[in-house]
Amino acid sequence: MAVFTKNNEKSTTKKDTIIFDYLRKIEKDIDAFQALILTTSRLQNQSLRSAQRQSLIETFENVVKKSGGEIFALPNDDMVVIFNARAHDEVLACLVKVQFIFHDDPMIKNAVDLMQVGFAKVYPLAGGATEFREAVKSTVKVMEEDKPAGKTSPASKPSFVPGTRKLRRELTPSMLAKMQKALSMMDFSSLIRRQSVCAVIGKSPPQMIFDEVFVSIADLRDMLMPDVDLTSNPWLFLYLTETLDKRVLVSVSRHDDGSLTSNFSLNLNVSTILSDDFLEFDENINPAQRSTIVLELQLADIFSDIKAFILAKTFAQYRGYKVCIDGITVDKLQYIDREHLDGDLIKIIWHPSFMDVIKEDKHFTDYVNKAERARMILCRVDDPQAVEVGNSLGINLYQGRYIQRLLAAQPRKTIFAIKK
Repeated sequence: MAVFTKNNEKSTTKKDTIIFDYLRKIEKDIDAFQALILTTSRLQNQSLRSAQRQSLIETFENVVKKSGGEIFALPNDDMVVIFNARAHDEVLACLVKVQFIFHDDPMIKNAVDLMQVGFAKVYPLAGGATEFREAVKSTVKVMEEDKPAGKTSPASKPSFVPGTRKLRRELTPSMLAKMQKALSMMDFSSLIRRQSVCAVIGKSPPQMIFDEVFVSIADLRDMLMPDVDLTSNPWLFLYLTETLDKRVLVSVSRHDDGSLTSNFSLNLNVSTILSDDFLEFDENINPAQRSTIVLELQLADIFSDIKAFILAKTFAQYRGYKVCIDGITVDKLQYIDREHLDGDLIKIIWHPSFMDVIKEDKHFTDYVNKAERARMILCRVDDPQAVEVGNSLGINLYQGRYIQRLLAAQPRKTIFAIKK
């Protein structure tokens, strides 16, 4: 692959630039990040078993998702985790789990601290990340020098070629075709998940408003293609989600277990609402129940074709459904005009940085007022702090694992429908 300089002179990309490109991507906030290198190449069993590799990735994946960051592999199969410094303690907790994953390896078996034995090292990225960059460059250089000559054909290429990379493989058209075939042959209901949106005020127990019905991409990946990043190619991922939308619509409209007749939401693509599949779904819904059904649309999907969104939203609301604008991060709230977009509800993604934004932006309360508190849902709520902060802002609707735990700990309550 080639890139061009400012002078339009052709140059080839270096094989260690994937990580460095990422560092440039976060350059504005790089002081807030740290990097962890796990020297898995030093383990006695250097060719990691698939199950071990999967466990290793998943151990850090949730931390990375919550705090921001990325996971990479170095050419010698060492693992790099770039994460927000706020998650430092969580990363250290992950290292405890790593000891259990490789408990039988001589290097780790008797180790009290993985950093003391040289298996793990954390690099602060503040001040230019010089030491971390040199560690990456050194590894790539050694692997290049050790690479056997004359083995460049695909047949002889080693399984872990020199050059940094993301740990999961990118989704390809052939992989997608295999997944489509597998989906057509399996019980699709086993992939459908539910998570409740609840009203929570102060210390009161949660009152369920509606259930979001969705397919967990992570579960789908783990079940069918655990080593593939299904979101790596945006166009193929869009095609996959459109297929999943149609399957969900069919499953819900059949009311297989009789529980999905009202008070639920569906996370759909704009294109799905404009499709014949949605018309068929609409015909199978009791008209009196449409006002209790929420259609959730992702912000990125909305702004990729605003005209299509307006058409889909207008049609859905005319038929009686409610529309929720989903995928709004705390820093994007100021740019969203819910009233102008005419969404019935909006979802704000909880993140620990919420507190920083509130403290730094004196107009944040104004953004909440403009969006209307009664129409806001704070989602991905994993801890009590999110509810406390949300309540302080006047937000009453919440969704996430913490809310689900609270809900599961009490008898099922009366379901309340949202009215416009």
